[in-house]
Amino acid sequence: MKTTQTNQQMPSSRALIVFALLAFLGPNGLYLYTLFTQPELNAAALGNPVALAFMIEAMMLLGLFLWFVYTRTQSIKQVVIYLGLSFIGSLAFSFPLFLYFQKRNGSNQDRR
Repeated sequence: MKTTQTNQQMPSSRALIVFALLAFLGPNGLYLYTLFTQPELNAAALGNPVALAFMIEAMMLLGLFLWFVYTRTQSIKQVVIYLGLSFIGSLAFSFPLFLYFQKRNGSNQDRR
């Protein structure tokens, strides 16, 4: 019975990792490439009210996700790790990665 549960969880875990990698390489890669090849566009984005609205929304979502991580784990260490991953990658990278590790840690605790 355990084998069936593990097999059912695997596609979901793989999907989370694939999504995190795509988010890291896609939008984050595009941003980093543009930042280093055309840094003036970053300054222009900060001066654009529409782009600024999206950045503010992302920071608000980051606060919401940090609260979610804390309520889920009750660990300031996990919150700091999530915050670091969010700034290294993006929210689209860090959230599926967090869910993957939560799922993996939960399945390890079930085996004990």
